[in-house]
Amino acid sequence: MSNALMCHVVAGYPDNATCVELMLGLQAAGAKALEVQIPFSDPIADGETIMHANDVALAGGMTTAGSFDLIKNARAQGVSCKLYVMSYVQKVRHFGMEQFCARAADCGVKGLIIPDLPYDSPEFSELARAAKQHHLELVPVLSPGMAEDRLQALLALKPPTVYITSMRGITGKTYAPDQLLKQLVSDIKASVPAKIMIGFGIATPADVHDALALGDTAIIGSAIINRLRASDLTETIEYVKSLVAAG
Repeated sequence: MSNALMCHVVAGYPDNATCVELMLGLQAAGAKALEVQIPFSDPIADGETIMHANDVALAGGMTTAGSFDLIKNARAQGVSCKLYVMSYVQKVRHFGMEQFCARAADCGVKGLIIPDLPYDSPEFSELARAAKQHHLELVPVLSPGMAEDRLQALLALKPPTVYITSMRGITGKTYAPDQLLKQLVSDIKASVPAKIMIGFGIATPADVHDALALGDTAIIGSAIINRLRASDLTETIEYVKSLVAAG
């Protein structure tokens, strides 16, 4: 998945049928992977745009089990690209870590992205075991300026893929790579042969180009939802095509 785009969707947003149509459209536009977020009432790493999408999906009745059903349906309708499930640890714990991983594996999911899961927590160890049992990657989320000991402890686990936020804080801000981000990428590359995903704030072809100059995958989330809210599905897919072309 080198020099690729991964697009973030919220399961059930704006509704189930349109969400699956969006996933198919993003794949057709050239996205090499999709990150499917299970809606949550308190998505602490997400800005206003993705929080809105979470609220809409929840109001429409989307649940964790329903999210997996939606992914399974998307697979049945032709979504064949790599899929990652993004969720928060409370949702995973409530569903049951073993069951969560089993359902993800049954849907052909490649990995899990849990941004509020500390590597030194009991939940991390439990989820890592369950993920390994079901042949899922547990993708750590790293941020510029994080403590060196925490970074090294995570890299010691030799993750095949890491997700780097372009800045500390929440999604949806402007993409502005600084020296801390570049240093973090450099440190990771010097330590492990992990694939590097970069997200948070990427919205323009120039952003995609810059992110892929640093890492292997650029992640687009809030920008897709903003475009969908401002226009329609067709224009959103055309927008993503322009981003893919920048890669």
